Amino acid sequence: MPALAAPDIDPAAAFPDVRALRDAAKARNWQAVEAGFGRLVDPAVHRLAVSQVGDALDRGLVESVAAANPIDPLSQTLLAWRLVHDGWNIRTGAWGNNVSQEQWKAFHTHLHRAEQILIEVTARHPGYTSAWTERLHTARGLSLGQAEARRRYERLSAGAPGFYAAQDAMVQQLCPKWGGSYEAMHGFAVECVRSAPPGSVNGGMVPAAHIEHWLLLTRDEDDRAGAAYLKRPEVQQELRWAAEQSVFHPAFRPGPDWVDAHSLFAMAFSLAENYQAAAAHFNALLHGGNLASESGWQYLGDAAKEFAAHRERAFQKGFGR
Repeated sequence: MPALAAPDIDPAAAFPDVRALRDAAKARNWQAVEAGFGRLVDPAVHRLAVSQVGDALDRGLVESVAAANPIDPLSQTLLAWRLVHDGWNIRTGAWGNNVSQEQWKAFHTHLHRAEQILIEVTARHPGYTSAWTERLHTARGLSLGQAEARRRYERLSAGAPGFYAAQDAMVQQLCPKWGGSYEAMHGFAVECVRSAPPGSVNGGMVPAAHIEHWLLLTRDEDDRAGAAYLKRPEVQQELRWAAEQSVFHPAFRPGPDWVDAHSLFAMAFSLAENYQAAAAHFNALLHGGNLASESGWQYLGDAAKEFAAHRERAFQKGFGR
């Protein structure tokens, strides 16, 4: 059987409108960017476009456009996104005790500025979901606490129930490494599934939480402890339940974040060596366009290579392709 092509991990692979916006951003064509955002009606696609355009736009252009449009929610949110993104790049993904004082200072400077911008945006435009989602990231980075993060999440959810990007941010916020607990994180993830309509992508929060749990056990103990945790019967049962309620429910239809959800399930099952369950998710992604998400997989190293290696291992067991 011929080898599979490398998976496409481009977040915009399934969204031509977002790719066009990103191309316009790379070309420094602000008018095309602004017009393109005006045609986006799905808040989840808008959020994806903010991340793709924010990363592609030249920082100087973002600054100048935002300065010229101080009450424009789009340019202000793109600038805030870029500040947060650049701040996290300075901090890096290292554990806190491996981040220097200079890195912490620059990180907080970026996030404080982004926070002030986002406060203004959400005050003028209370329903601007992309800005509220970014405020969850600033709350975590600035250590504003669980109660404040919850307040922001509930404020966002009032206008956009079950918003995947916001729930993903809250799983991070509620994990122990950010002042939460395993109980709070897993309880939230399960509630995301229960409160969503059958066939929604929100089931992806369950493997996201279990992967965070695996990561902390791997750090604090060793790889065997993390794998043993994921192999627990109750963990496997919860993962299967979440998949059946979401991406494998008869009502499921691919939409924003479906690739992320399947990728997380594939990773959680793969790390537990449940190759039959993992292969089902790898198959869905393969036949949906050979797509993959970096979410979670970056913890293993090169996300695309790790995804491909685990996929091949699952398929070698005879469960896929």
